[in-house]
Amino acid sequence: MAPARALTATPDVPAALRAYDRARRPVTQRLVRTARLMNRMAHARRLPGLRNAVMRTAVKVGGGPG
Repeated sequence: MAPARALTATPDVPAALRAYDRARRPVTQRLVRTARLMNRMAHARRLPGLRNAVMRTAVKVGGGPG
């Protein structure tokens, strides 16, 4: 739900922004958790072969660049 749609659907601005936040927060939090995990994995020094295989798989499954 885009902020404009939330504001159009609900005349009360604070209520509309709360609705938008409820809709977007879980998606954004999942993105942040995934980015943190990928960053930790990318910078891991132990088991570089395993790390590289996991990163390649994650990119393929996640539809990353390339």
